[in-house]
Amino acid sequence: MLETVNDVCINAACGRSLPLRVAHCPFCGARQVAAAPVLEKVPAPAPVPRMPPPVPVAPPTPKPQPASAPAPKPVPPPPPPVPAASAKAPPAKPVSRGSVPPPRPPVRLRTWIAAAVVLTGIWFFNKPADKPASVAEQVEAATALAAQCDLDGARSALAVLKSAKAPAAHLKRLQASITKSTAACDKQQQRAQAWLALQGSVNQALDAGKPELAATRLAGHVKRWGDDPDTLELDAKVKVALASSQLDLADACLARSDRVCLESSLIAAERYKRPELAARTQALRTALSQLLERSLLDAVPVPTAGQ
Repeated sequence: MLETVNDVCINAACGRSLPLRVAHCPFCGARQVAAAPVLEKVPAPAPVPRMPPPVPVAPPTPKPQPASAPAPKPVPPPPPPVPAASAKAPPAKPVSRGSVPPPRPPVRLRTWIAAAVVLTGIWFFNKPADKPASVAEQVEAATALAAQCDLDGARSALAVLKSAKAPAAHLKRLQASITKSTAACDKQQQRAQAWLALQGSVNQALDAGKPELAATRLAGHVKRWGDDPDTLELDAKVKVALASSQLDLADACLARSDRVCLESSLIAAERYKRPELAARTQALRTALSQLLERSLLDAVPVPTAGQ
């Protein structure tokens, strides 16, 4: 069914003439369709009370009347007027606003700081992997492994660089570092084995009361492999044993009251300069002085009564 279209805008506020028959006004956009007429509700007539039927009465005998014109037909009443539809639609009922929530308090500074700390931690834990190392960095890392005697790791890095077709200069430098470190690491391994053997032999000589033998073995090791913190520590232990041996000999000399033997033993013990034995050495020095005084007193002749 086709919609009726007006030549004038049905919007009372607009009311402009339309150049064409359109469905919507090009000036205000109102829909150009006449609204359906709204019928008012006509109240129903009041009910007429029902009358009892009349008692039939015999009609009187009609008198003859003269002929007359026919009676006019009753004219039906006109229908009630239908009100015209309003041009404007009733205004829409405004939508009632619901309850408005109270405004939220502003975010505090400590909340922003805590959020920044949390985001920083998440970034550190999930940050992208670092960019791959350059060839020069890989060569430096492999050289450090070779210097630490991790020759297997250095050779593996060299193989990876060869497969990646690294520059020949870098490969040559890494190969030279591995070759140099191989000789040094072999010597270091032999030294470690010799050190283990020396520790056993020196401790065995010290336990047997032969500090001179322990000192001889230690001197041979140092002559071949050189000193290091371990050999210096063992040398101090051997020197303490040697000085203690001399002090033991001095105690024996003191027991015999052998002043010459006591003094030579003390001098031999003091050559090692061991602070661990300083108290014992001082006590023997005091005993030597007392022994010397007694020797001098014994050597002085006692005058007789006649002299």
